[in-house]
Amino acid sequence: SGLPPIPVSIAAVGPAMMKLAGRVCDGVKLHGFATRRYLEEVALPQVREGLERSGRSRESFEISGGGFIATGGNAEQVARSVEETRYRLAFYGSTRSYHGVLRLHGWEELGLKLHQMSKQGQWTEMAVEVPDDVVHAFAAVGTHEEIVGEVEKRFGDVTDTILTGFHPKTEPGLVNEIVQDLKRIPSEFRGFPKTWS
Repeated sequence: SGLPPIPVSIAAVGPAMMKLAGRVCDGVKLHGFATRRYLEEVALPQVREGLERSGRSRESFEISGGGFIATGGNAEQVARSVEETRYRLAFYGSTRSYHGVLRLHGWEELGLKLHQMSKQGQWTEMAVEVPDDVVHAFAAVGTHEEIVGEVEKRFGDVTDTILTGFHPKTEPGLVNEIVQDLKRIPSEFRGFPKTWS
């Protein structure tokens, strides 16, 4: 038919799905509940193993997501974004199937506590249990002026595509400027295959 192949990506959290994505897909959509260390030590080795088994290159495989961004125009807005992220981390951290990420950092006790609190319906109190160092492990945090450097530290060399999550009232020109700066962060992904193999 002459049409290029349609890229197929799957969402993955655990090692087996990461390996499957590398073996049979064109990309993987990572859960936000991931730290850089988890990506480097667990996710990426599995993806690369899958790619090697299928004889494909990382340059044609897109890795998306794998963390959060907490930003704003000033310290107060950043603090508000951090608290929203903290709440999301408490919610995800209460899910036992995500505890592998916490376990890698020695934070499994936090996950077990969050899980118990969720069973008791203590949703609003759970976020208080998530300390700042945990939030910073999961998120790039900084003002609009700082966020590009923070994103590069948090996601550079491990993730190709991220969700920015700007506040709806952020001035469109500023968003465009930051996005253009984010696009300059080096990435292994060069593009999906254009021809059938």
